[in-house]
Amino acid sequence: MNVPLPRFPWVFLAVIGCWGMAFADPDSHSVPFPSDTPIESRMDLGLFGLLGSGMTYTVGGQPLRRYKDFKGLIYALRDEEASDWIREAEEAHFTAWMFYVTGAAVGADVALFFKPTTFLNIGWLDRIATGGLVANALWGVGMLFDANAEGRKYNAVQRYNRLIEGKKESALEFNPQVAILQNGPLLLGLNCGF
Repeated sequence: MNVPLPRFPWVFLAVIGCWGMAFADPDSHSVPFPSDTPIESRMDLGLFGLLGSGMTYTVGGQPLRRYKDFKGLIYALRDEEASDWIREAEEAHFTAWMFYVTGAAVGADVALFFKPTTFLNIGWLDRIATGGLVANALWGVGMLFDANAEGRKYNAVQRYNRLIEGKKESALEFNPQVAILQNGPLLLGLNCGF
């Protein structure tokens, strides 16, 4: 008696394999970037730029793409705020990819093994549509994490550039001095600081 193997493990392994290839680092060596040059950022307003990855970064004309390179530049400054931002950006980006891969695996699983929702009364097309709908829900959550990662990366780059250029950050503070009297609060003075 021949028992056919279920297809789900093969689909799951194929998706995991594609995920591993997406995160594989073909360049094991890192290109040395000048550490005293600001990172130039430019907004990409093309189709894919509007869908999430809208910033491109360069240092001295060389494109900066990998988090490993960002961290190499930013960690060298020993600034806690910029380091936290780039680390949190990488974590959010990884979380986004987990949602993308999970969405693809769950969408394929739903399309292959669950009864499809009837959209057009065409069996194979309804299966693809149902799997795609489930996958898109998870991909939407992944896009939110990716947008968060891009914002944190941009903040880290701006902080890095301010520190490289030697600009001091300034803040305007107002500290009221208040005394509580029997008749109510009384403003004694207002200290302004920069």
